[in-house]
Amino acid sequence: MSKYKLYGIGNALLDYEYKINDQILEDLTLEKGCMLLNEYDQHFALHEKLKSMRPPEKIIPGGSVANSVYAMAQFSDNVCFSGKVSDDESGKNFINCLNESGVDAHVAKIKDQRSGECLVLITPDNERTMNTFLGSSSLLSDNDISKESIQESDYLLIEGYLVTSDLTLNVGVAAIDIANENNTKTVITLSDPNIVSFFRDNMMKLFNKKSHIIFCNEQEALNFSQTNNLKDAEVFLKELTDMYIITLGSKGAICFDGTNDYKVMGNKVMSKDFTGAGDMFLGAFMHKYTDNNILESMKFANYCASKIIQIYGAKFNNSNDYKELQTEFRSST
Repeated sequence: MSKYKLYGIGNALLDYEYKINDQILEDLTLEKGCMLLNEYDQHFALHEKLKSMRPPEKIIPGGSVANSVYAMAQFSDNVCFSGKVSDDESGKNFINCLNESGVDAHVAKIKDQRSGECLVLITPDNERTMNTFLGSSSLLSDNDISKESIQESDYLLIEGYLVTSDLTLNVGVAAIDIANENNTKTVITLSDPNIVSFFRDNMMKLFNKKSHIIFCNEQEALNFSQTNNLKDAEVFLKELTDMYIITLGSKGAICFDGTNDYKVMGNKVMSKDFTGAGDMFLGAFMHKYTDNNILESMKFANYCASKIIQIYGAKFNNSNDYKELQTEFRSST
């Protein structure tokens, strides 16, 4: 039996969540619903503008894979995570949050740079637009990952955001090579529509061998496959992975496991913030997932995602909220 159910590798970021209106988004010339990578000066100039308008709703440790791993830990899975931070307040906050949540954190800490942060801008329609300064996250190297932890894990989870630089892309490729050599199954999340469009060639390098699972939303699937038709996108994904799951927002999610198709319908809820919905879906699915309970896993993932969008932020306030999710789901099925 493996020591860990999953080992995640991704960006270690501190999330600042701001409620804004569409006019502010337009004035800032930001593309709604996407993620933009910023250089230091541009990012902190934008952050100063936002802080002058209003305080953030929340300041919490984030990063896509880190959010999914955090959720799995709250569901009582043995999981670990690797990323990189600076020796500053944001970095310490990030590491402490993971440690307190029960995640086995292999987070490298350096003296230079600043820890990465993400500005999550939430408009009245609950869509989130993200502006990210990677900071020391962008310096993640092969030496920062644990070969032993990959060997001791059932699954390796890699986020698409790693393909934005050759250095972090190489980390993802090296980790996948180790996983393939040790029969650890690879799970890749495509992360963002812009990432799969602008860094498509780099993204393809993560698929030198078929992955076990790809997670993506509908737009990411379309952009990655360079088509406007979801059926064509599914044909493309079948060449890259044993299994894929495509989330469809309020329409639910679809899955193909190599043999069978599955679909779950969306849950109608009053949403406040879509931040972290995909991360929660992935974490909840991987918590439940075995080869013979795919539909049950999708239903649980969809249920958890519908709950996280009813609060601000990608995490619930305490571990009891995650336990209640499991209890409520069992009683609803």
